[in-house]
Amino acid sequence: MMKRTVDAPLVPILLGLAGILELVAGMAGHTWITVPLALVFFACTYLYLRTSLVGKYKIIDRVVGKTRIAATDQVLDLGCGHGAVMLAVAKHLRAPGKVTGIDIWKRVDQSGNRQAATQAVIEAAGVSQVAQLQTADMTALPFNDNQFDAVFASLSLHNVKPKQARRQALTEALRVLKPGGRLVIIDIEHSDEYRRALATLGAQEIEVTNAGLDGVYGVMVTRVLTASK
Repeated sequence: MMKRTVDAPLVPILLGLAGILELVAGMAGHTWITVPLALVFFACTYLYLRTSLVGKYKIIDRVVGKTRIAATDQVLDLGCGHGAVMLAVAKHLRAPGKVTGIDIWKRVDQSGNRQAATQAVIEAAGVSQVAQLQTADMTALPFNDNQFDAVFASLSLHNVKPKQARRQALTEALRVLKPGGRLVIIDIEHSDEYRRALATLGAQEIEVTNAGLDGVYGVMVTRVLTASK
């Protein structure tokens, strides 16, 4: 079973500390005026952790289920992290179908983000015949043109900086996608930027939807962008 870890773990720590400081300030000053603000910080901390540990997995399952993945499809997961998308996709595959996850394994983006840990998750789930990992940068993908039937990027593309690099990552995603293939981006930032860039790059059927309460990271809302080539 996959060990669920916190995305950008410093964020909920800072939110929780801010709430505690507001409470302490109120008690020290013998005033309750800071209590509502403290409660807001605590609520944001709760929502962030709930989405990170529970909600995002529900979103991934829903989105993968709607993507119409065939058993022999070739699928790419950009910034795969601990493999949540890979495991959801692998349920739909049989050899020679395969999901390939790439990452540069930065722990600041996700706690415990290591290739060896994700490989262990894949093996424990019994999907190693249809899932593989590779260290690669999404702005310079080591794959052929028109290689994949579907490309996913879940809560990873916003970590690419600056804006020009994100556009390059989108360009690469479309390059390796087969004609008629599906691109799915789940993210908390830049959805309008992605939509505009993909339109200029020639993507078709671009849609952006709100992921709902399962995708609330404190004050940030998860959106799902889908497109085809």
